Amino acid sequence: MGNTWPPDLAEFVSLVSESGANPFNLTSETVMTEYKRWRNESYRYAGSDKYPWKQDVLYHICVEMRRTGVERQMTEGELKKLAEKLLTKWTKHVANGFTMPPIRRQLEAPRHPPGPTPAQILMEEYKRRKAAGLTK
Repeated sequence: MGNTWPPDLAEFVSLVSESGANPFNLTSETVMTEYKRWRNESYRYAGSDKYPWKQDVLYHICVEMRRTGVERQMTEGELKKLAEKLLTKWTKHVANGFTMPPIRRQLEAPRHPPGPTPAQILMEEYKRRKAAGLTK
């Protein structure tokens, strides 16, 4: 590697990935280390937003890794590839001029209002009419 100039595309990509050329100065190994640390220590905090993240981007990457990893039952190797992919995604995001969103707790899902659902109301109406002999 590095015997020819200019380097071919594969060599160039390899050199760039080794140098960690991203605005966060992170590699996939540091992301995996932080992911494991967060996974093992997160029980100590009220939520992921309260955890002492080294960088905001790690919050977004690690939360996505946990969600995807659980949904797809990913192995360690698959999680490492996902970490690389997400780090690349956020690097491009920042390179395109977007800002890093702040760490914040996810909004709660809307709650179902108390009382019967529309389907239950219709079923009760149907039963009432059937008992009165208005429907067959």
